[in-house]
Amino acid sequence: MIFEAIAVGKVALDALQTVRGLLEEGKGIAEAGKDLGKFFDAKEKIEDRIKQGKADDEEFWELEKIRAAEQQFYEQMDWYGRAGLKDDYLRWQKTRKELKEKALKREEAKRLAKKKAIKTALTYGAVGIFTLGIVGGAVALLLFLISHRGR
Repeated sequence: MIFEAIAVGKVALDALQTVRGLLEEGKGIAEAGKDLGKFFDAKEKIEDRIKQGKADDEEFWELEKIRAAEQQFYEQMDWYGRAGLKDDYLRWQKTRKELKEKALKREEAKRLAKKKAIKTALTYGAVGIFTLGIVGGAVALLLFLISHRGR
């Protein structure tokens, strides 16, 4: 766990360093989209583990390092980026997080719908077999009574 936290934190910090380097070179933030995605995913992974109570001290401190680097990145956006870039980035982060949550909810809904469909199919199948058994038994009893009527 400790090594995983350090690795995830390192991925986030490396990705952010790449983005910061691109900004310093005068390139736009658009060239760093992939690295920003890596950063955001790594940060989110550590935050989720902390929220779930599965994190240890190392992950907490890695998140603090990431937040400090992110704050420096925001300051760098203000200096090297275009006007309103930081606000656009924060809005993008929020939108991306919402889309991810909606996708997880859709997957959960699909899983529950599949589970419900299987349960319904099994219930209908069992009722059908039971009904056929009752009807078959009634027919067999009727045939038995008819065949023994004359005796």
